[in-house]
Amino acid sequence: INAAGILFPDQTQQKTAYLPGSIEVYDRSASIAVTTTPTILAPASQMNANGITYTPATGVFTWQYAGSFALSLVVNAIASSAGQTVYIYAQSNTGSGWTNIPNSGKSYQLTNGQVTQVVYSGAVVRTAGQQIRYYIYSNDSHVTLQTSTLPGVTPTVYIPAIRIQYA
Repeated sequence: INAAGILFPDQTQQKTAYLPGSIEVYDRSASIAVTTTPTILAPASQMNANGITYTPATGVFTWQYAGSFALSLVVNAIASSAGQTVYIYAQSNTGSGWTNIPNSGKSYQLTNGQVTQVVYSGAVVRTAGQQIRYYIYSNDSHVTLQTSTLPGVTPTVYIPAIRIQYA
């Protein structure tokens, strides 16, 4: 058995072994300003990593094994004026430098004064060694990401400003 797959007794067929990969990162900052310039989403905290590494200083995820993954990226956004839109997209590096992933864009128009959980999700394919990072920006400087809590729950349950999960 090797990391790429399993060789069967006749040595002519190779099947890919299931190699799990999952991770959760989050940021519970009280307030994170979203600017009009695309900025890397780099949550500060990590938990439950298996087969995927994450570097908080750069916001970069790196895959140890190839596979298909479910992605959930959620930001808890609020606009302080009307007409605010938040945008999110991804970049990939497979060894030749960072490039935008063409169909990775998400836009969401926010309601003034209302906290909104913007959900960016999907089924994605990643290759071994591939690196991914996410960018966020707004059409104006009146958007923040905020952490909040669920009311009446002890111990406290958070709604993080940023939460990214792969499974």
